[in-house]
Amino acid sequence: MTLKKTRPRTQAELDAYIAARPRPVRNTFEGMYPLHEDLELSDEQVQIVQDYLQAVNFHLPGAAAHEFLVVRWARYTGFQFLQEHLEAYAIGLRCTHPGMEDQHTFIRMSWGQLMGDPEAIRLPVNEPVLASDMMTLARYRDTRTGPSQTGVDAYAAAPDGPVANSLPNSLPNSLPDSVPNSVPEPVPGADFDLQLLNGALDDVLKQHLTGKGREINSWWNPALNWGVALAGRYPRLKYFESQGRLDEKILAALHSFEARAAHAETALQELGLASPAPVAAAALKQAEQAESGTFSRRHRIRTPQSLTESKPEKPNGSE
Repeated sequence: MTLKKTRPRTQAELDAYIAARPRPVRNTFEGMYPLHEDLELSDEQVQIVQDYLQAVNFHLPGAAAHEFLVVRWARYTGFQFLQEHLEAYAIGLRCTHPGMEDQHTFIRMSWGQLMGDPEAIRLPVNEPVLASDMMTLARYRDTRTGPSQTGVDAYAAAPDGPVANSLPNSLPNSLPDSVPNSVPEPVPGADFDLQLLNGALDDVLKQHLTGKGREINSWWNPALNWGVALAGRYPRLKYFESQGRLDEKILAALHSFEARAAHAETALQELGLASPAPVAAAALKQAEQAESGTFSRRHRIRTPQSLTESKPEKPNGSE
């Protein structure tokens, strides 16, 4: 995957890049009283940020403190988090170290620091985290800033392996009726499907071990990830299994996942989560209906009528 445009390499190039884009709009609702507002940094303030980076030796692993470009639009974060200091700002930074140009982070500074006050408070220096570290799929990626292949690339690439019932290339052109005329294509992405399914199950089991049950703050993410994986990745694998499209390695891994899920049935029930077996049965039934032409989508009523309101009276003489 190649970039369509060259990344900014100098502060001037980044300034021009940012200037060509609309400023983000902050939604402030009733009862929210921010002490400060987002601000656009002047040249002097950009230099203040760069000097501070050097003073605290703020850098990404493998890079140096001077290898950053400063995003001029500083975001006020003092009122967004309960434990954040009311003077806090977040200043975006883009790394310029060769090979690390796609790594973006930020540093916290106080309003007084940005105003050039030598007596201003200094906030504890944050770790140089990347936004990509917080992504749900970050643990499955082969690089820190994202996958080396996109979803489109992965499914267009070479398949995971040979199909167990594939035919040798040396077969003659004319085949007996008992031999299929077309060789099933292997299934790309099946190994990643299983990574997501097993990872989602791991999270569910960890949640169950905490004893917090369906406590929303800890239950929501594992429940959501389990539901998404089970609704999308799992039916896909079961369909290809029914078509003989999975090789022996993937098939064994699928059965291993199903055995783990069956063993975790009690945990799934206590957490109010679906089990794989009925999901697979419903998906295969739907696939069979679709292939036979008997499947039809359910149509929702877009303008439902209230059952409690009285119907309007009809004009005299009308039926």
